[in-house]
Amino acid sequence: MTYEKNEAYGLKIIELKETNERIGHAGLVPQRIIEEEQIEIDYWIAPNFLGMGYATEVAKALREYGEKELSLNKMISLIPIGNTASQKVAINIGMKKERD
Repeated sequence: MTYEKNEAYGLKIIELKETNERIGHAGLVPQRIIEEEQIEIDYWIAPNFLGMGYATEVAKALREYGEKELSLNKMISLIPIGNTASQKVAINIGMKKERD
């Protein structure tokens, strides 16, 4: 898989610049969907930091990095049904829902 060949993939710790406090993790993660490898924009923010824009900021940065540095023309986000906050993040960075 791509992850084993490239350190650009995988989850990384998210820290606040001001305090170095760890608030979550995010990264580009290879996923096998219907026998095809796809790259997921994956993120998790600690509950006490939700609603502050961090998820959108990191997801947007990952999308731009994937497009510009890794020449990825398609990335996905696997979002559980009912997770409206993550759905909004995906929409805010220009992603479109393909299926449930």
